[in-house]
Amino acid sequence: MKNYIYLVVFAFLLVNCSSEDDTTDPNNIAPGPFSVTILETRIDGASIEWTEAIDIDDDPVTYSIYLNNQLISIGDTSLAHNFTGLEPETIYDGTIVADDGRGGISEDDFSFVTEPELIILNLEPTFWIRDSFPEGEGTRFVYGNGFVVPKNEDASSYQIEIIDYRFDDYPYFVGNIYTWTNESQGDDITFVPGENSFRILLTGVSVNTVNENYADYYNNVIGVTGEAEVLVNIATD
Repeated sequence: MKNYIYLVVFAFLLVNCSSEDDTTDPNNIAPGPFSVTILETRIDGASIEWTEAIDIDDDPVTYSIYLNNQLISIGDTSLAHNFTGLEPETIYDGTIVADDGRGGISEDDFSFVTEPELIILNLEPTFWIRDSFPEGEGTRFVYGNGFVVPKNEDASSYQIEIIDYRFDDYPYFVGNIYTWTNESQGDDITFVPGENSFRILLTGVSVNTVNENYADYYNNVIGVTGEAEVLVNIATD
């Protein structure tokens, strides 16, 4: 009699466990593949989006987001997410999981690196044409020499230190430091909207093309050499 009771209880537990654990429909087709795109990275966050995971069974698909193996969001229908509160200059790995609610899932991995609070650039000097106009039998060109620093929309300030700068093989401005912001620049620093950059003017030449020494002046302009270090401080508010 005892053996019979044990057999009945065992059978009941087996059936009960099977009914609770078997949540996957064997005829179900999982959501199709999709892809994640990194839209933007910041000091303390990032924005991503992904394409829709098409479900052939026409089941409603929701998405779960994992970042560094931690569940960030579950059961959402959005196709984008904005991460905040992250650490600067840090690698983050994540996964988006598409779920059709019937045991079918598909997923795609992504990775990004948050921006540093301080960006260091090492630049070489260059030249540009500040102005040109007909003059006499030739054309007068006004050349500028110096460094070009790309604008960073999140910068709170910039600093450039002239490590080396040689015009006509003569050193100029070595050790000089210039500072500015996106809102305010000094007399020697000009923002050029078309280039979305700042020009730091160090030397220049104004010469007419009919000048017998024009070629020498021009060679000096294009032959400038040197190095500068730029520190870009990023706003953290």
